Amino acid sequence: SLEKIKKVVIFQNMKEKTDVVIVGAGPVGLFGVFELGLLNINCHIIDNLDKVGGQCAELYPEKPIYDIPSRVSISGQQLTDDLLAQAKPFKPVYHLSQQVDKIEKLDSDEWLVATSHNKNIQAKCLVIAAGAGSFVPRKLPIKDIAHLEGKNILYAVRNKSILKGKKILIVG
Repeated sequence: SLEKIKKVVIFQNMKEKTDVVIVGAGPVGLFGVFELGLLNINCHIIDNLDKVGGQCAELYPEKPIYDIPSRVSISGQQLTDDLLAQAKPFKPVYHLSQQVDKIEKLDSDEWLVATSHNKNIQAKCLVIAAGAGSFVPRKLPIKDIAHLEGKNILYAVRNKSILKGKKILIVG
Protein backbone atom coordinates (compact mmCIF):
# COMPACT_ATOMS: atom_id res chain seq x y z
CA SER A 1 0.00 0.00 0.00
CA LEU A 2 0.99 3.63 -0.44
CA GLU A 3 1.05 4.14 3.35
CA LYS A 4 3.52 1.26 3.75
CA ILE A 5 5.77 2.71 1.02
CA LYS A 6 5.74 6.11 2.77
CA LYS A 7 6.84 4.45 6.04
CA VAL A 8 9.71 2.66 4.27
CA VAL A 9 10.92 5.89 2.62
CA ILE A 10 10.73 7.77 5.93
CA PHE A 11 12.63 4.96 7.69
CA GLN A 12 15.37 4.92 5.04
CA ASN A 13 15.84 8.67 5.37
CA MET A 14 16.18 8.54 9.16
CA LYS A 15 19.55 9.45 10.60
CA GLU A 16 21.21 8.03 13.63
CA LYS A 17 23.17 10.60 15.59
CA THR A 18 26.37 10.20 17.57
CA ASP A 19 29.40 12.19 18.63
CA VAL A 20 31.97 10.29 16.54
CA VAL A 21 31.88 7.83 13.64
CA ILE A 22 34.95 5.61 13.43
CA VAL A 23 35.55 3.95 10.06
CA GLY A 24 37.48 0.75 10.75
CA ALA A 25 36.94 -1.75 13.56
CA GLY A 26 40.53 -2.93 13.78
CA PRO A 27 42.76 -2.42 16.83
CA VAL A 28 43.12 1.34 16.30
CA GLY A 29 39.37 1.86 15.84
CA LEU A 30 38.57 -0.25 18.92
CA PHE A 31 41.15 1.57 21.04
CA GLY A 32 39.64 4.84 19.77
CA VAL A 33 36.27 3.78 21.21
CA PHE A 34 37.95 3.25 24.59
CA GLU A 35 39.84 6.56 24.60
CA LEU A 36 36.78 8.54 23.48
CA GLY A 37 34.62 6.70 26.00
CA LEU A 38 36.89 7.89 28.81
CA LEU A 39 35.87 11.41 27.75
CA ASN A 40 32.15 10.50 27.64
CA ILE A 41 32.13 10.71 23.85
CA ASN A 42 29.78 8.26 22.12
CA CYS A 43 30.84 6.32 19.02
CA HIS A 44 29.48 4.36 16.12
CA ILE A 45 32.02 2.14 14.36
CA ILE A 46 31.71 0.92 10.76
CA ASP A 47 33.60 -1.95 9.14
CA ASN A 48 33.17 -3.95 5.96
CA LEU A 49 34.08 -7.21 7.74
CA ASP A 50 31.43 -9.25 9.54
CA LYS A 51 33.38 -9.00 12.79
CA VAL A 52 35.65 -6.57 14.61
CA GLY A 53 39.42 -6.91 14.79
CA GLY A 54 40.48 -5.88 11.31
CA GLN A 55 43.62 -7.47 9.96
CA CYS A 56 44.45 -9.12 13.31
CA ALA A 57 41.19 -11.08 13.39
CA GLU A 58 40.76 -11.62 9.66
CA LEU A 59 44.24 -12.54 8.45
CA TYR A 60 46.14 -13.92 11.43
CA PRO A 61 44.01 -14.55 14.53
CA GLU A 62 46.39 -17.27 15.80
CA LYS A 63 49.68 -15.58 14.85
CA PRO A 64 51.69 -14.10 17.73
CA ILE A 65 52.15 -10.33 17.70
CA TYR A 66 55.25 -8.99 19.45
CA ASP A 67 54.94 -5.20 19.23
CA ILE A 68 52.02 -4.44 21.57
CA PRO A 69 53.05 -2.36 24.61
CA SER A 70 53.13 -4.32 27.90
CA ARG A 71 52.66 -7.65 26.08
CA VAL A 72 55.59 -9.95 25.35
CA SER A 73 53.38 -11.79 22.86
CA ILE A 74 49.67 -11.85 22.09
CA SER A 75 47.62 -13.46 19.32
CA GLY A 76 45.59 -11.36 16.91
CA GLN A 77 42.37 -12.80 18.31
CA GLN A 78 43.36 -12.23 21.95
CA LEU A 79 44.27 -8.62 21.16
CA THR A 80 40.87 -8.18 19.50
CA ASP A 81 39.07 -9.80 22.44
CA ASP A 82 40.91 -7.59 24.94
CA LEU A 83 40.14 -4.41 22.98
CA LEU A 84 36.47 -5.41 22.71
CA ALA A 85 36.31 -5.93 26.48
CA GLN A 86 38.00 -2.57 27.03
CA ALA A 87 35.50 -0.78 24.75
CA LYS A 88 32.36 -2.59 25.97
CA PRO A 89 31.54 -0.30 28.95
CA PHE A 90 31.22 2.64 26.54
CA LYS A 91 28.50 0.90 24.51
CA PRO A 92 29.70 1.58 20.97
CA VAL A 93 27.27 0.87 18.14
CA TYR A 94 28.80 -1.49 15.56
CA HIS A 95 27.79 -1.41 11.91
CA LEU A 96 29.48 -4.51 10.48
CA SER A 97 29.40 -6.08 7.01
CA GLN A 98 28.96 -2.68 5.40
CA GLN A 99 31.12 -0.11 3.71
CA VAL A 100 31.03 3.64 3.79
CA ASP A 101 29.48 4.72 0.50
CA LYS A 102 29.35 8.48 1.03
CA ILE A 103 30.68 11.11 3.40
CA GLU A 104 29.11 14.55 3.32
CA LYS A 105 29.92 17.72 5.29
CA LEU A 106 26.66 19.28 6.47
CA ASP A 107 25.85 22.98 6.88
CA SER A 108 25.78 22.33 10.64
CA ASP A 109 29.53 21.54 10.38
CA GLU A 110 28.76 17.90 11.18
CA TRP A 111 29.32 14.84 9.02
CA LEU A 112 26.76 12.59 7.39
CA VAL A 113 28.06 9.09 6.70
CA ALA A 114 26.02 6.77 4.49
CA THR A 115 26.74 3.04 4.37
CA SER A 116 26.10 0.28 1.88
CA HIS A 117 23.18 -0.88 4.10
CA ASN A 118 21.39 2.46 3.77
CA LYS A 119 22.44 3.57 7.26
CA ASN A 120 22.79 7.32 7.65
CA ILE A 121 24.79 8.42 10.66
CA GLN A 122 25.29 12.06 11.60
CA ALA A 123 28.31 12.86 13.75
CA LYS A 124 30.29 15.81 15.03
CA CYS A 125 33.56 14.11 14.19
CA LEU A 126 34.78 11.45 11.77
CA VAL A 127 37.80 9.21 12.45
CA ILE A 128 39.30 7.13 9.67
CA ALA A 129 41.01 4.09 11.19
CA ALA A 130 41.07 2.02 8.02
CA GLY A 131 44.59 0.61 8.43
CA ALA A 132 45.59 -1.28 5.30
CA GLY A 133 42.08 -0.86 3.90
CA SER A 134 39.21 -3.21 3.21
CA PHE A 135 39.84 -6.93 3.35
CA VAL A 136 37.73 -8.34 0.58
CA PRO A 137 38.97 -11.57 -1.00
CA ARG A 138 39.90 -11.55 -4.65
CA LYS A 139 37.94 -14.60 -5.64
CA LEU A 140 39.12 -16.92 -8.35
CA PRO A 141 37.36 -16.17 -11.64
CA ILE A 142 36.14 -19.73 -12.10
CA LYS A 143 32.56 -20.61 -12.94
CA ASP A 144 30.61 -22.60 -10.29
CA ILE A 145 33.35 -22.32 -7.64
CA ALA A 146 31.06 -21.33 -4.75
CA HIS A 147 30.55 -24.92 -3.53
CA LEU A 148 34.33 -25.23 -2.92
CA GLU A 149 34.75 -21.94 -1.07
CA GLY A 150 35.15 -22.38 2.66
CA LYS A 151 35.99 -26.09 2.19
CA ASN A 152 38.71 -26.67 -0.40
CA ILE A 153 39.30 -23.02 -1.21
CA LEU A 154 40.01 -20.65 1.67
CA TYR A 155 40.53 -16.92 1.29
CA ALA A 156 41.90 -16.60 4.83
CA VAL A 157 43.23 -19.11 7.36
CA ARG A 158 41.49 -18.49 10.67
CA ASN A 159 42.31 -21.85 12.23
CA LYS A 160 45.59 -23.34 11.04
CA SER A 161 44.90 -26.69 12.75
CA ILE A 162 42.37 -27.61 10.04
CA LEU A 163 45.26 -27.66 7.54
CA LYS A 164 47.57 -29.88 9.60
CA GLY A 165 48.87 -32.82 7.58
CA LYS A 166 47.30 -31.57 4.34
CA LYS A 167 49.01 -30.53 1.15
CA ILE A 168 48.24 -26.89 0.47
CA LEU A 169 48.87 -24.31 -2.22
CA ILE A 170 49.01 -20.66 -1.28
CA VAL A 171 48.25 -18.20 -4.06
CA GLY A 172 48.83 -14.51 -3.54
